[in-house]
Amino acid sequence: MRKLKLTAIILAMAISAVSAFSCSDKTSDSSNLPNGEISYIDPNQSVQDEPNKYSRNANKTNSAFGQEMEVNSTAFTLNSVVRVPSPAGDCDYIYINITIKNKADVEYQVWALNNFFIALPDGKEISYDVRTTLYANSNNFTKCIEEPVTIPANGEFTGFLAGGFAVPSGTDSFTVGFFPTLNNEIDKSQVILSPVSAENISTDDSVLK
Repeated sequence: MRKLKLTAIILAMAISAVSAFSCSDKTSDSSNLPNGEISYIDPNQSVQDEPNKYSRNANKTNSAFGQEMEVNSTAFTLNSVVRVPSPAGDCDYIYINITIKNKADVEYQVWALNNFFIALPDGKEISYDVRTTLYANSNNFTKCIEEPVTIPANGEFTGFLAGGFAVPSGTDSFTVGFFPTLNNEIDKSQVILSPVSAENISTDDSVLK
């Protein structure tokens, strides 16, 4: 049931994104959103003016790039980051390679739409953008895994997510935020923050193919 709901959301977002294949810096009203939730209203409104919109009430745990950090029975590592220009050339798409180790006795699912965001140096936070998935599919990025990804009980996952993020062109530093929700997908009470600098970012998209 959860997969069907996610598929419906992504299809709805894809329909609105196909006709507008350029990046937008418009903002959306978050006054009616529960704390820590991401708005699915308009996938083109990725860059938010309100600082810490998604993580403002989360318990923050800092982790270095490539460092494993365990929170809520979940060990998370940000392994690598790839940046590619968007088709319109007015923004960049970010794809992340991650390792998630599930240390609980229950399986659960993670996906970019629900579990991740990017925080820019100016405090703006960016959620998953459906255009990155469309781009990955159209360019045969076979190393990008379709979502949601199921993390088996006492198991792990390593790989690139097909869901990525649209950032201003040339962005060379930001922070990746990961919500270790375990099997409660709406629990955004904790977040692991992994800073990314220029030397951590690859521009070689061949690793995605």
